[in-house]
Amino acid sequence: MRLLAITMVLLVACPGEEGMTVSSASSTSEPTSTGSPTTGTSTGPTPTTSTTEAPTTGEPTSTTSTTGEEGVAGLELVQRLAGLWSGPASMTPLGTFPLMNMDVRAASGQVLFSRVDLDANNSLRFAFEVEDHGSGPVLVYRNGGYFLGLLRDSRALLTEHTDSSWRFCSATQGCDYIDATFSFDGDDHVILDVKVKGIQHVYWDALREETRALPEPFPADLTPLAKDAPFPAMPTLKVDVNWSGALEEDGGVWVILTTQPCDLQFTCKHSRSLLTAAPAGTTSSSLTIEQIHPGDYKMTVVLDRNGNMAETLFPDTGDGVSLPNQAVTIAPSGETSTQATILVDL
Repeated sequence: MRLLAITMVLLVACPGEEGMTVSSASSTSEPTSTGSPTTGTSTGPTPTTSTTEAPTTGEPTSTTSTTGEEGVAGLELVQRLAGLWSGPASMTPLGTFPLMNMDVRAASGQVLFSRVDLDANNSLRFAFEVEDHGSGPVLVYRNGGYFLGLLRDSRALLTEHTDSSWRFCSATQGCDYIDATFSFDGDDHVILDVKVKGIQHVYWDALREETRALPEPFPADLTPLAKDAPFPAMPTLKVDVNWSGALEEDGGVWVILTTQPCDLQFTCKHSRSLLTAAPAGTTSSSLTIEQIHPGDYKMTVVLDRNGNMAETLFPDTGDGVSLPNQAVTIAPSGETSTQATILVDL
């Protein structure tokens, strides 16, 4: 998906010295092929200025503003961020992109997590957790994912916060390297403003479209994770898709997962979605979504016969559609398997 590909370059491909880069066969699980519309133009409120002066060079310092349980500063953020967020990303080096959806939920008793995928080599992940980087427990924002099959996993430490703004800076190179701020205007509007080496990297202006309940309490355990802790184990979803009549030209298969019913114009907000290539001559495809939150979803599959849904973002004449909103329940662990048949040609 062209728009997604550009966005993944922006959001994942930070300069090489930050974070760790490993092969796609890492312990954090394989990436998968998906298409979830990613990022667009929008304006929003100016991020809230924090009450504490933060460093602009070197290592970030601990915040002196209000603290969470047992002295871990800023834990209010994880409660504020739980939900399905959707909005445009602008002010990137390559311009503006229409939409990025992030379904932010608990992936374990200690980690808040969301992920959007492009294909087998490209994905974007957010995570929030308490770690120890040598000075005691600190809230950490992890930003990265697979880019061209290699893992980018950048960690930023909470440097300062108010009751509506949380600022994170690179765990290893300080605010001059990565400077990311989450600012809230009310309960359901957040702006993520990220600069890398002083240059605007992304400006995500998002609304909470759905709420997500967190376990009580969350985090369940404030024992700090290691500064190189892997992502928690999460389930996968394997979808086998079939259709009648071999494709006459190369196309694509889309699996779209929502928690609310989705119409055929796909104005619904995707929790996760996945795109894989369907070569000419094929009558079936198999797709696997990694690191998915367990629970109940509604699944709709589209056979994009002419391969243009990446631009239109909805099926057009000649495309095929499965039974809309097929119920799928993702098990708490391991692989859940399901099937879909393309029933209707538009």
